[in-house]
Amino acid sequence: MRTLRLSVLSLVLCALLTVLLSACSSRPTDFYMLAADTEPLSAATMPETTLALGGIMIPAYLDRPSVVVLAGEGTGLTVPRFNVWAEPLQQGLRRVMASMLAKPLYEEGVTVLPRGADRGDTDFALHMEIVRLDADANGNVVLEARWTLVNREDKRVAGRGSFAASDKIDMPAFGSSAMFNSVVEAESRLVQTYAKELSAELKRIVRKERARGTARTGRDR
Repeated sequence: MRTLRLSVLSLVLCALLTVLLSACSSRPTDFYMLAADTEPLSAATMPETTLALGGIMIPAYLDRPSVVVLAGEGTGLTVPRFNVWAEPLQQGLRRVMASMLAKPLYEEGVTVLPRGADRGDTDFALHMEIVRLDADANGNVVLEARWTLVNREDKRVAGRGSFAASDKIDMPAFGSSAMFNSVVEAESRLVQTYAKELSAELKRIVRKERARGTARTGRDR
């Protein structure tokens, strides 16, 4: 009889565990995307001068599907299971940067290519490194990045620089969907600001490189 009771109890516990696991796994996953703040570029023809986006490096702690949030004093990570990027973060950064740089550089006579920095017919290659892109439990959102522009004609570094900015948000309940929405919106704003500042710097460098090329051509004559 005791063995029978134990067997029945085991079956009940197994059934309860199955129900609990089913309930947990039925929680819907929330997907997030970085947003660009720009109108789509529409042009009948594109400039012959090209600038292609090269590698976009991200730190290992960001190289995961989850939207990472710092915990504690910034030494711990919250890696959610149900709050994830809709695309790899590197692809999201490439999409937003290409979109944000396209119009300003088009006005400077440069076509932005989302890829192809290793192609022989590319005039400039832009390489970026994201050092930080995260938020903490107090609502502090930070972006730190570095960039290098290479003139492909003579394989020379035409310019390099860094960017750092932060945002402060009113943090909803920690771990809630509203919290992750607020975090991704703030991160999008920082990436947009980075792209706007970078586009101004790239336009300046392109003008300088063109003047340098003109002067060199004049000397060669």
